[in-house]
Amino acid sequence: MSPVTLSTSPKSVTVFGKAKGCVQCNAMDRAVAKTNLLITKVDGTTAENKAFCLSLGYMQAPVTVVYQDGKIIDHWSGFNPGKIDELNNDPLVERVAPVLELVAA
Repeated sequence: MSPVTLSTSPKSVTVFGKAKGCVQCNAMDRAVAKTNLLITKVDGTTAENKAFCLSLGYMQAPVTVVYQDGKIIDHWSGFNPGKIDELNNDPLVERVAPVLELVAA
C-alpha cells in the first residue's frame, strides 16, 4: 500500500448564496468579513448554480464549497461558524492581501 500524500496547494472557497432575504447568507457574510479569507461569492439562484447545489444534496443556502487542486474537498450548507473558524485556521486557504497603511516620513 502506498503512503497518502497530503497536498500543500492552496484551497479556494466559493459560497453559493442569495442576494436578498437569506438570514443565513447574511450571517455568513458578516462572519467572513471578520476574517481575511478570500471567498468567491456566487449567485446560488441561477438555474446552473441551483442544480449544482442540489447535486451536492443541499436545498438550503448558503452552500459553501472548498476546492483544492481543482477538486471539491469539503462542502456544507447553511451558516456554520465552526467551519468558518476551521477555514480561518487553515494556512492553505487563500487570503485577501493585507492593506498596508502608508505613513508619511
